Amino acid sequence: MLNPYETLGVSKTATNDEIKKAYRALAKKNHPDLNPGNKKAEEKFKKISHANDLIGTPEERAKFDSGEISEQQYQKQQYQGRNSQGPHSDRYSQSFADQFGGEDFFEDLFKSHKAKAPPRPAHDTHYQMPISFQESIIGSEKVITLSNGKNLQIKIPPGITSGTKLRFKNQGEQGLGDAYIEIKVGPLEGWSRQGLDLETEVAISFIEGILGAEISVPTMYGPVMLKIPSGVNTGTKLRIKGKGIKKEQEIGNQIVKLKVMLPKILTPELSAAIAGLKTAYNYNPRGES
Repeated sequence: MLNPYETLGVSKTATNDEIKKAYRALAKKNHPDLNPGNKKAEEKFKKISHANDLIGTPEERAKFDSGEISEQQYQKQQYQGRNSQGPHSDRYSQSFADQFGGEDFFEDLFKSHKAKAPPRPAHDTHYQMPISFQESIIGSEKVITLSNGKNLQIKIPPGITSGTKLRFKNQGEQGLGDAYIEIKVGPLEGWSRQGLDLETEVAISFIEGILGAEISVPTMYGPVMLKIPSGVNTGTKLRIKGKGIKKEQEIGNQIVKLKVMLPKILTPELSAAIAGLKTAYNYNPRGES
């Protein structure tokens, strides 16, 4: 004979709330939907439900404790009830829904089941788009052909960095997923970026370094004239305002790093002229006394 208190793991002095809590925990653990194909769990679930039917409410518990209804009498009533409803009635499922308000309880019951369910097949598609360094700075528009044959217009925003993924909603497989375009920025010799600022190296002659000059310097937006002050050295940095990355309300600058270059060919005349200046204007750049 089934002892409902032992089946639910509670004492005969347990409160009704303790019985209800024990039943919920055991029912969730052994529910057939969470244990597909597990006959042992299914049988245990039936015993748990049966025990709850006997003592799950104060009224039924009072009848059971007083001996007003025994397990045999209860089984007989359930057997008659099943026959009157037909061979496919499900007392245990009905008991669950009726006792716990159906929808709210099952939502709680299947939380862990949903968490363990395998993810749906991904319908997202992934692409790579190479762009030039200049395109990454000033922005551009490009067209990519998706796997479904559709052409997609891509707007490259100014200042985009390599590895950035642009998402296009509902452009994945069969229109169910999204399309992700990963940007790959190519290098440009002599150029680099630091935040919104650009840095480039510009060569000047030693004459321009000594006397100063005004020279044409390339920028991402076209050449500009830059004034070189006199007495500059290799490594001197000059700023061209507003010629960096223009992103939303912010604008970076272009930093020009000077590199003083000697002539590739030293003619005898140039060597003689330098030698003539050595006595009058010689100096020690290393600072040695």
